[in-house]
Amino acid sequence: MLELMKNVLRLSLRHCGKVFLLVLLVSGTVVLYAKPAWLLHAKSLTRPVLEWAGISQAVGSDTGAVYWCPMHPQIKRKNANDVCPICNMALVPLEGGSTESPEQLTLTTRQIQQAGVAYAPVVRKSLYREIDTTGRIAHDERRYAGISSWIRGQSRIDKLHVNFTGEQIDKGDLMAEIYSPELMTAQDEYLIALKSVLNVQQNDETRRFSPDIGRDSLLASARKKLLYQGMTPEQITHLAEMREVLDRIPVYAPASGTVIEKHVQEGQYVNEGDWLFHLADLTQLWIFADIFEEELPLVEVGQLVRITVRSFPNEQFDGKVSFIDPVVDKTTRTVPVRIEVENPQRRLKPGMFARIRFQKKMGKQLAVPASAVMWSGKRQVVIVKQGSGMFQPRQVRVDPMWAYSVGLGYSPGNLPRFGSEWERYHVVFSGLSPGEQVVTAGAFLLSAESQFQSVLTKMLPPEQESATLAEAVGQPVANRIRKVLDHYYSLSRSLAEDQLDEISERAEQLQQAAQSLAQQATADEMEELARQAGQLAELSSSLTGQGPQNLHEARVGFGRVSRDLIALLANHGGQTLLGSEVFLFRCGMAKVGYENWLWWSPEKYNPYMGQKMLECGSQLEILKP
Repeated sequence: MLELMKNVLRLSLRHCGKVFLLVLLVSGTVVLYAKPAWLLHAKSLTRPVLEWAGISQAVGSDTGAVYWCPMHPQIKRKNANDVCPICNMALVPLEGGSTESPEQLTLTTRQIQQAGVAYAPVVRKSLYREIDTTGRIAHDERRYAGISSWIRGQSRIDKLHVNFTGEQIDKGDLMAEIYSPELMTAQDEYLIALKSVLNVQQNDETRRFSPDIGRDSLLASARKKLLYQGMTPEQITHLAEMREVLDRIPVYAPASGTVIEKHVQEGQYVNEGDWLFHLADLTQLWIFADIFEEELPLVEVGQLVRITVRSFPNEQFDGKVSFIDPVVDKTTRTVPVRIEVENPQRRLKPGMFARIRFQKKMGKQLAVPASAVMWSGKRQVVIVKQGSGMFQPRQVRVDPMWAYSVGLGYSPGNLPRFGSEWERYHVVFSGLSPGEQVVTAGAFLLSAESQFQSVLTKMLPPEQESATLAEAVGQPVANRIRKVLDHYYSLSRSLAEDQLDEISERAEQLQQAAQSLAQQATADEMEELARQAGQLAELSSSLTGQGPQNLHEARVGFGRVSRDLIALLANHGGQTLLGSEVFLFRCGMAKVGYENWLWWSPEKYNPYMGQKMLECGSQLEILKP
């Protein structure tokens, strides 16, 4: 009551017309003061009058309470009697917070429940990195055999015992029979040589064939000829013993496998070296997968992988990395990785596409669930729980790749289950400490509310909107553009200081820098930039040698240089420098044909007017020709 009286007396001098009514009001309040029930009634009567008097804010005391509009959460006030300026609803108390901290978000218990907010602690977990990619199935080249015709000259496929592609063959199976007149002639020659050797022998017992007889030079030559024609030593021995010429040479399978290709038909003539069949053992296959170069640390020889194919969507096959290509593909920036997979039932077929998933143990890492991280351009933001109803958006740095938590029972001989069955995590590099609670569900709703309260805007640093000059044109070209600017600034300073005798030297330095830029742009295949840099060098050369005769002539030449340099920057990434490193000015008083110039700071240093009007001109906002 005393506080009320003081406020009334203090304001009575400013509100003379209202003093009388206020005195009556206070007097009535004093009378009712003895009864607490009447006091509440008196307060309700005095509030409208005080507001009418314009002193409601002065009379009320600041209790620290915050009131908000449930329909429009961005509306928050400290006065309990305020109403929402949007919907005219009475404000209600806000639990657990104040509007004084711009870096925190305050919500009621009801809001948290409606948003479905859930939390998770930041802890160290045993994680696994996973690569999920596709591959193509092929036959094992070590289990692949080609059968060609080895008979000299032309021969005929007299009989085929393998009639279709895909037939399963065992090692030693008869595949074809070949008729060759030349081979028959070679057999006759061998028998003649053999008969000649046997006739020389006097003992009847030695007239039978034996391996020692082959030591004769003529007989040995005939035998070699048969071997070259494709007969086996067993067939030659049979020929010598039976003295019967083989009219058809059998072709046997050199290995077990599946006929992948059949190149001949029965009755077809073939020449020496022509392919007859190709066999592949499909009980073990290769799978080739392409791994991005940044993922190579996650792959190693001997690593176990999990394979699935669309033909058997509910089944998984186990494979093992057997080879990593030593060369990166220049076009795709990937590395081929070869995987071996057992295929005893031949269910996997060469040519199929397969889904391959690699997994590598990372050890214990500080991590947060993937659902806790919000991506805003290049920034990564999480919402940290601070207390009852209090949240803080915080910029963090995490590994953008997912990691997975794998259950117990993992061992090198027992492949782990993969990502879809486990929660995804991001490894935390900075911004969070173990034990802190982060929002894992409802984070986007909280983010929307934080935008109402301007929390993110006030807390997070502004994001860079444009690329740097080096990102736009490459570091070598960017370095040379900066050198051109440096020498251009020196030339501009000499003009601003009316130093005519320095113009030629400064222009020559600018010319050399522009020529260096043109050479680098040509090497980087930036033809338009090379052309503009060459033109800039040519314009700069007009100010070299004897140089201009007077300052006006020098400033005319400088205006042309400025025009071309500004166009070069505008067309080739230099606009990224405007406002931070390069500033564009214009002088309407200059009478040189072009009034714009560049400078390295916001300070005006007019090269067109010199010492006469050094600070004349205005700064332009947009860098354009």
